[in-house]
Amino acid sequence: MKRFLLLPTSVCVLLFAASSNGQVPDWPELYDPFSFHTLHVQTVAPSDFDVIRADTTYDIEVPAYFWAENEAPVVVSIRRKSASAIPNELAADKKVSYKIDINEYHDDPGGIDVCVGIVGINSGCVSKWKGVKKLSLENGDDQDVVQEGVAWYLHRLAAESELAYDAGMASWVKLYINGQYQGVYVNVEQPDKQFLKNRQIWELDGDTWLYKMSDIDSPTMKEGVEDEFGVEIDSPLAQEFCFAPFKKKRRCETPEGFRTLLEENINMEGMLTFGAVSAFHGSHDDLFTKGKNFYYVDQGDGLTFKREYFQWDLDEAFLDFDPNLSIYQMSSDRANQYEDALIKLQDAPFRAEYNAIHNALFNGDSPVFSLMELNADLDAMRILLEDALFEDSNAKNALQSFDLIQQYFDARIASIKSQLPSPPPDPGVDGEIHVGDLAGFGESRDRRTWRATARVSIHDYMHTALSGVTVSGLWVGGVTGNATCTTDSSGACDVSILVSGKKIKSVTFTVSNLDPSGGESYVSEQNHDDDGNSDGTSIDIAKP
Repeated sequence: MKRFLLLPTSVCVLLFAASSNGQVPDWPELYDPFSFHTLHVQTVAPSDFDVIRADTTYDIEVPAYFWAENEAPVVVSIRRKSASAIPNELAADKKVSYKIDINEYHDDPGGIDVCVGIVGINSGCVSKWKGVKKLSLENGDDQDVVQEGVAWYLHRLAAESELAYDAGMASWVKLYINGQYQGVYVNVEQPDKQFLKNRQIWELDGDTWLYKMSDIDSPTMKEGVEDEFGVEIDSPLAQEFCFAPFKKKRRCETPEGFRTLLEENINMEGMLTFGAVSAFHGSHDDLFTKGKNFYYVDQGDGLTFKREYFQWDLDEAFLDFDPNLSIYQMSSDRANQYEDALIKLQDAPFRAEYNAIHNALFNGDSPVFSLMELNADLDAMRILLEDALFEDSNAKNALQSFDLIQQYFDARIASIKSQLPSPPPDPGVDGEIHVGDLAGFGESRDRRTWRATARVSIHDYMHTALSGVTVSGLWVGGVTGNATCTTDSSGACDVSILVSGKKIKSVTFTVSNLDPSGGESYVSEQNHDDDGNSDGTSIDIAKP
């Protein structure tokens, strides 16, 4: 329900010239996570604040003045968002989320400065503020404002990497309404037409669709195309993709060439990165975990970009602080068609790409999510927000989240790395050979004697099995002895030794030299073990 009020002339004196100092920068600097903006709202009637604050229909909008510190006010509308109050609805000082519509009363691209719908005001209206038309101020209702803000930051880091991923952004703000401090909020970028224009993916001369999936299999068209009778028309891709995972109900059969079809029409690297980042911060309520709470953008015929997915509603990030969640199935008691269709099983069509994205995020010389750099970023945010959070009566506990998140990052990164298959070793140099796998097993002979066997596999510089290589090595650990064998057509050979004595619980075999038949050079630094059971040079073999 929009309320259009007659504004008294005396209110107009609040419109003053903007100061040249302290102005909030334009998009995307507006969403810099290491800046902290102070925002003010003054409702036209003081009682309007109580009205929207108590509104659990989330429909009442009231006119108000809005400005950043040291700036001139502009006329906007403000309403409460559909998020839970902190600590609860009955609390006198409850903290709720807000939506501010910059362009509610003025959206004339011609620049005529007239406030539509409010009598008595003919100045102070703008269609955009700092490059955006709407502000979404989140109170962190399901967890806390720190956890929600850090989750948004992780998506931004991934979007700034070399991965083909674009993400919505967020920053921190202090909010005052009618002079009363409301606390620290996460200022989340609003997905709308302006959001798409800022990213240069809104086609002025073509057809573009923006869908919001706030519930499972229930897309809402936010921007799109209508027919001659004003009826919304789905995008061609939305009509074609009537199969799982895009349609769970009344779906058509999955077509042949499923993988190719998706790669041709969807930015799959972006979609999979979205899922990988969400798996990192443990979200329980988005694309890969529940099939909801995301946006996607389509174009019509003659498209210039593939479908893009954008995250939304990250207030359930870090829900359980469980570092051991599977990156392939976040919830063991609930199926999700996106996980099931794309990444869950070993032979899933996009599992290998999903693993490669995780390796880009967590492994290598310069991982996107470096534990040291993440901890440094969290420390910087803590310093930035500490005083304001302490003054926020509904966010004091949020300060503890910095320590909890740092502890979680340490354990979660280790867990994710352990779930990923070992990356293939880098190619070596032509003419060089090395140990590519080293396995061992014990076999009982009698009550006092057992046999230890080491199986050595030799690779060339391309990690291809190499035959005709003589392997030399040494047994130690209660036994001593030299051993040799020559690799067969599989590139492997076995060496064994009999072990006597009840006290000898294990022995060790160490490769000392490789003598290839083709004159290649042995480079021990390249030794590795595909199974991860040894370092590729020595292996411990336990008594059976």
